[in-house]
Amino acid sequence: MDYFGQLLANGLVLGAIYALAAVAFTLVYGVVRLVNFAFGELFMIGAFLTTSLMLDEVSLFGTPVPMPGLSFPLAALLAIVLTAGLGVVVDRIAYRPLRKAPRLAPLITSIAVSVVLQSLAQTIWGAEELRFPEFSLAAYPPVVLFGSIYLSVMDLVVMAAALLAMIGLTLFVSRSSLGRAMRASAEDQTAALLVGIPVDRVVGAAFAIGSGFAALAGLLYAQTYGFAHATMGFLPGLKALTAAVLGGIGSTPGAALGGVVLGLVEALGSGYLPNGSAWKDAISFVLLVGLLYVRPQGLLGRPELNSAGRGSLLGGAVEMQGWLRGLFGRFDHALEKSAGHGGKVALAALAAALVIGALVPSDYWLRILTTVVIYGMLASGLNVIVGFAGLLDLGFVAFWAVGSYLTSILFVLVLKDGFGIAPQEMWWLFYLNLPLGGLLAAGFAVLLGTPTLRLRGDYLAIMTLGFGEIVRVVAINWVGLTNGPMGIRGIPLPEIFGIPLASPRVLFFFAVALAGVVLFLVARLVRSYVGRAWVAIREDEEAAEAMGVPTARYKLYAYATSGFVGGFVGVFYAHYQQYISPLNFSLFENIILLMLIVLGGLGTFIGPFIGAVIWIVFLQLAIDIPFVQAHPETRFALLGVILIALMLFRPQGLAASARVDLTMRGARAKEGASDEPLGRRAQA
Repeated sequence: MDYFGQLLANGLVLGAIYALAAVAFTLVYGVVRLVNFAFGELFMIGAFLTTSLMLDEVSLFGTPVPMPGLSFPLAALLAIVLTAGLGVVVDRIAYRPLRKAPRLAPLITSIAVSVVLQSLAQTIWGAEELRFPEFSLAAYPPVVLFGSIYLSVMDLVVMAAALLAMIGLTLFVSRSSLGRAMRASAEDQTAALLVGIPVDRVVGAAFAIGSGFAALAGLLYAQTYGFAHATMGFLPGLKALTAAVLGGIGSTPGAALGGVVLGLVEALGSGYLPNGSAWKDAISFVLLVGLLYVRPQGLLGRPELNSAGRGSLLGGAVEMQGWLRGLFGRFDHALEKSAGHGGKVALAALAAALVIGALVPSDYWLRILTTVVIYGMLASGLNVIVGFAGLLDLGFVAFWAVGSYLTSILFVLVLKDGFGIAPQEMWWLFYLNLPLGGLLAAGFAVLLGTPTLRLRGDYLAIMTLGFGEIVRVVAINWVGLTNGPMGIRGIPLPEIFGIPLASPRVLFFFAVALAGVVLFLVARLVRSYVGRAWVAIREDEEAAEAMGVPTARYKLYAYATSGFVGGFVGVFYAHYQQYISPLNFSLFENIILLMLIVLGGLGTFIGPFIGAVIWIVFLQLAIDIPFVQAHPETRFALLGVILIALMLFRPQGLAASARVDLTMRGARAKEGASDEPLGRRAQA
């Protein structure tokens, strides 16, 4: 009983921190329907500012800088105010211009802001941990409850601060004029504007309060665990989002309840389950997936939030300003013409890739270009489900991991380590594993996709995120199958008749050939009635159902196709890298793939490869900039700024004009199709 009580106390402390951060998520979501991934970085900045202000000297940009050495309460208050101000600035620059943009644009912008803030934090404070200083409250002896439950004074401060902050926020929202304006804006921003409510100011206030709550959670987390670090906000940010969804995102009491529940579940699971501390992250996401399946809106959420607006993912083309129209005019015209000559364009692109591969003299750049092709193929797989079917998937890396681990386990752990068979003797197994890895990942995708059929919009994205994280945690902890965090080494290069394809040039040509296969299969499927059903679902799922399209079935087809591509490419990726580990399949990698297809243009065949070229080649070229050489992490900040600018001025993506016409009118004109409705043809 004493052990249970101590776990319960620990869970309440952790739950209080999660609750504060979850309130930050849900407050902004309730007003503008934005899952702001940058709150994890505001969490981190609150911790860094508090720690820095309490020290006498801090190394900034690698140079010692004197600091005021403030007391903990004063430093915390100043950090909260500064972080709240930063939240308002971010909203004004990055989010406000996208109020009426398609739903994906502000989401991608929030991811880009997260990348920028994390990269800047690494540049300013460095990649090392900043130790939280000792202060008077932390030196007091622990309080003993019921004779056996120990809580430090700061644990009590954490719980008290969280309780007071959430009570104060509840009273503020329910009784103040600004709080009532927030509630009105959350219900209907247009109606709020009509009655004279300054919606932009109200939203700015929501960002300020939410950012302040994130900073408070971050500084309390830093003092509890004794450090601040540039990446410290990533996992707590995910947990806060999980807590917000558990309670019902958009509901402040629900977010608080979700945070407490999540903290208690993690603490009790860590204490009672075998190796529970290693599996506690998986416990959180299993709880998330299970609750969303049973009650999609969360514990206290409203059912109507489990929806996606019509055309909300991509939206129509955005009218560009004059200078942008002139800049992209010829480019768009060429892409529009190419959309009607897909076969010729594909052959021309293949020929260009072969010429580039033959002329590039550097093995280093050939490896870079091979990585571009691999990421372009992976992004093409994600593009099937996001760009064509309109389902926001944040767990695609799970399918990539299935293919990579399948071939790695068979070649290294089974054949080589288990039976002592040299991989060269079984070189043909690689070619068998390509379709086998794709099929296994496709089956896995259907298995994971089935529970998501009841979900819409952001809830769908969050559930797939949970699936992806569960797979990653399993890969880390199932050491007997995956070799755990150490990963699997010694994966053989692809071979033909026992001859290794060791040359970077040959591997590049091999990757291009695989890319040709992937694009051919995807293009044939997308241009069929299956692809037209996907586009109908993407543009208006309710209208597609009304026209007789069996949307559940075609969603599963999209998951299966996306999973097949991920598993297929994952097999080649493992052999090309010759080493894999769970770090290769993190949520950040999934976010990068999503950014690639948004950068290039969702729903296009060429977009994922354009995005991959820009992302990966820029990372290499930017290293020649003197400041970047001193601070390499600023490359990601620069890319984040580019992506934010793209979302502000061309949210449809660079190659959006290459999006093919998949309407039934175009199908009849080009293929002589009958006048039979899409729904009837789809069901056939």
